[in-house]
Amino acid sequence: MKSVLITDDNEDIIELVELILSKFGCKLDKAGNGEAAVKYCQESPPDLVIMDLNMPDMDGFTAIDTIRNNGYTNCIIVLTASDSQVDKDRALELGVDAYIVKTMEMSDLESKVYRMLHFPAD
Repeated sequence: MKSVLITDDNEDIIELVELILSKFGCKLDKAGNGEAAVKYCQESPPDLVIMDLNMPDMDGFTAIDTIRNNGYTNCIIVLTASDSQVDKDRALELGVDAYIVKTMEMSDLESKVYRMLHFPAD
């Protein structure tokens, strides 16, 4: 069973992502901030991380940088409210695999997760 870590400080977003991903039969875990995501990735690396950028304690940029520097090589999707090209460029430089703005069609998230977890085609 594939595992996905959803990292966001907004419980409504976490619930929405959980609803979208529930059809994939993944093991879904959640972290409320970057520090918790870093710890989770060190202890039990998931197959995919979905990461917000603007969170308390440790922001997504710092968390992504730390996770990558700790050797995590699986996919990371940024799911953020920021449509700033500067933020997108910075996230891509840190090694994210996809950058999705929260105002997008949620099918974008669904299709990227599907592709990154290598589920067989229907």
